[in-house]
Amino acid sequence: MLSFPQEPMLAKPVDRLPSSEALAGGCVYEPKFDGYRALLFVDDVGCRVQSRRGHDISLSFPDLAEAAAEQLPEGVVLDGELVIWGDGELDFAELQRRLASSAIALRRAYKHPASFVAFDLLCVDGRDARSQAFRDRRRALEALFAELRPPLQLAPQTTDRDEAQQWMTDYASEPVGLEGIVAKGLEQPYRTGKRDWMKIRVSDTVEAIVGAVTGPLTAPDRLILGQYDLTGRLVIIGGTSSLRPRQQRAVAELLELPKREHPWPSEISSTRLGPWGRDRRPITRVEPTLVVEVSADNAVDSGRRRHAVQFIRVRPDLTIEETAVV
Repeated sequence: MLSFPQEPMLAKPVDRLPSSEALAGGCVYEPKFDGYRALLFVDDVGCRVQSRRGHDISLSFPDLAEAAAEQLPEGVVLDGELVIWGDGELDFAELQRRLASSAIALRRAYKHPASFVAFDLLCVDGRDARSQAFRDRRRALEALFAELRPPLQLAPQTTDRDEAQQWMTDYASEPVGLEGIVAKGLEQPYRTGKRDWMKIRVSDTVEAIVGAVTGPLTAPDRLILGQYDLTGRLVIIGGTSSLRPRQQRAVAELLELPKREHPWPSEISSTRLGPWGRDRRPITRVEPTLVVEVSADNAVDSGRRRHAVQFIRVRPDLTIEETAVV
């Protein structure tokens, strides 16, 4: 079974759409779908679906693995996004249910089939293509997809920055599950694990690291959030409003007590966490590895959120390196 790479190429967050000449060979722009990054490995054994962290998640996506094994030739490795459509928009929660229990994946696949949106070709006919320029990999990918059908789909792209900007506007006005735009250089090779692409979001959501909670770990009331500063120090940027029971359960199962010395105190002023009064509050520090997505306004003072933010969901598919730097 083909087994490379263990980690995909990544994108660094930016705050504006890059110019057409920002990357080697000129930029091409692709939509960033609200799904799970994955690699497909196809050989004479079948298809393995691998998460961005190197885990075999084929059992969670048996429908996709079967379709890929049937349609794709041996010796192919594709990079792309796992998505599930539902009611006119992408259903990220359904993806999480699939990953949470592979035992029910086959039943859920029947009701909520998954798709794979491919945006890169890493291996063809068993030959490593990662050293080739992106324009050449894309040309080969388009030739491959000329004969394919859903649930295997090809990611759209454009070299027109104005068109990409219009995509940003359209995505912001119609919440269909598209997170933003990824810019790639046409001359770029595929560098495993490197953040050579650029990503800009269209929503008002941000990712942050859970560094502590209020209340018990088994049922956290609020999340105390952090981000790393330019010196590599984890700083408190604010806190969430109270979590609902379902949100508490989703977070609690992923929290761990610190495995090493934690940089935060055991009590903090509530003025650092939003409008909760001015007294000091005890917090329970946790291992700062869990990334969550929150909705926040633009009220920021020296990198700290003045208002409580709204918890959206956990993002176990993201690493702490993918959160913003303050």
